Amino acid sequence: MNRNHNRTDKPYPAVLLIEGAHRQQQAFRWMMFLLLMMLMVAMAPRSMAGQQTVDLDATVQYLITYVQESDVVFERNSSRYSGEEAAQHINKKYQHYKDDIDTPEKFIKLCATGSLMTGKPYFIITSGGEQLLSSEWLQTELAVYRLRTEYGAP
Repeated sequence: MNRNHNRTDKPYPAVLLIEGAHRQQQAFRWMMFLLLMMLMVAMAPRSMAGQQTVDLDATVQYLITYVQESDVVFERNSSRYSGEEAAQHINKKYQHYKDDIDTPEKFIKLCATGSLMTGKPYFIITSGGEQLLSSEWLQTELAVYRLRTEYGAP
């Protein structure tokens, strides 16, 4: 005789209530999770854009200060300038093109690479007499700056 013949595989009513409450809690948690994720996605572009603007401004100001405090000579349109004079000129161009600049590389390209009027590149002349393109010189310093800020080095 089979003892399980009268037994059903259905759970008792109390178990159904517990399972139902558990499912409701799971559904509520899932909905809250989805709501939180949607809020994070909606807020992320704003906070990231704000952070990028802060980072861009800080990086650009660092590069302008680097030019200003450098001991190299800047050559622009066959005339030579001190670091301070070059920084003033670059900053003036930055203020003019600020709305078009969204990366430090674009800042270098628009403000510190060459004359947009004559098409002549800007050069720097080191104390040893070496002549370098200002864009390459600043790109190198930008890479150094990023390494320092990324790894927290002074």
